[in-house]
Amino acid sequence: MKVEVTMIRENKSLSLELPDNYKVRDLLKKLGYTLQGTVVLRDGMPIVEDEKIKDGDKLTIILTASGG
Repeated sequence: MKVEVTMIRENKSLSLELPDNYKVRDLLKKLGYTLQGTVVLRDGMPIVEDEKIKDGDKLTIILTASGG
């Protein structure tokens, strides 16, 4: 399946071919992100790491800030 991924921190967009039944957690691992402190949006709405990615999805990856 083909998906579009925008990575806000890197100011970069990618078109990726992924296997069927790929989950958000798999995508984050592939791109070198951790689950903690990362938000993934599908069409502007947050999705959880166990959510399956669908063909044609447009995903945005945002890192959240923490600390003081």
